Amino acid sequence: MVERVVVAIDGGPASTAALDWALERAKGQPVNLELTTVVELGWAPAGRPDDDFQPVYERALADATRRVEHEAPNVKKTSYVRRGVPADELVRASESADLLVIGTNKTGVLAGAVYGTLPLRLAAHSRCPVVVVPATWKPKAGSIVAGFADDATAAGALAFAAGEAVRRGRVLDVVHAWSIPATIAVEYGAVIPFAELREAHSAILAEAAGRVRAAHPGLEVRDVLEQGPAAMVLVGASGEAELVVVGTHGRGAVGSLFLGSVSHDVLLNLKCPVAVIPRPDRVPDPVEP
Repeated sequence: MVERVVVAIDGGPASTAALDWALERAKGQPVNLELTTVVELGWAPAGRPDDDFQPVYERALADATRRVEHEAPNVKKTSYVRRGVPADELVRASESADLLVIGTNKTGVLAGAVYGTLPLRLAAHSRCPVVVVPATWKPKAGSIVAGFADDATAAGALAFAAGEAVRRGRVLDVVHAWSIPATIAVEYGAVIPFAELREAHSAILAEAAGRVRAAHPGLEVRDVLEQGPAAMVLVGASGEAELVVVGTHGRGAVGSLFLGSVSHDVLLNLKCPVAVIPRPDRVPDPVEP
């Protein structure tokens, strides 16, 4: 089945980076690319009349469409102007997509005006994986980093990361961070079973990495066990990575920003594109019609 990828367009630098990333990833692969912009009704950029707002976004979408035609003529593409609240409309778009791509850290005329915190909202509530691309992104070869947590989000994150590593011919680093729980520190006092805890986490990581190797025999998979806060470990790994993949439970209304501390902190400190993978059995959030 041909993958359907939605790219959020608003004409800013991070929007350009998101399209750059999507086009780079589409090389040599069958992809249906949907370029989407959302016009938030009743709002216009400072100093612009209301009736000039929609053409600004339509021009950005037309420019992006022409660019795809020029740089990737073999990629099947469509373009849409959606009207409404950006978070709601892009969550709706994600319902029939395989991947949603959006930029972050924009500057310029429309910087943050509509899409300021939107990447965080989408990562929390999208029905499909979301890739958040920093405005400074440039193509580079590196490992694919999968943040592994021993919970319900693990399977989806590992599967997506392995697929990306195979697709790009990259090494997959399965990164698991561990720390000493406060309850153990209190219970054991000064005598903390450090070696036993590390061995237990190492076994959990080895089992997860083994499952990935069994599913993808030709893929090079490295186990990376680090002590420390998971978000800090993953942000550190992102400096040399091509892509970081994390899972999220996602919860709350579409307008909320709650992701979970790890995925939230990684997105706020990303040094490379970050893919956030929703838990498959997450109950859909209500989106007002």
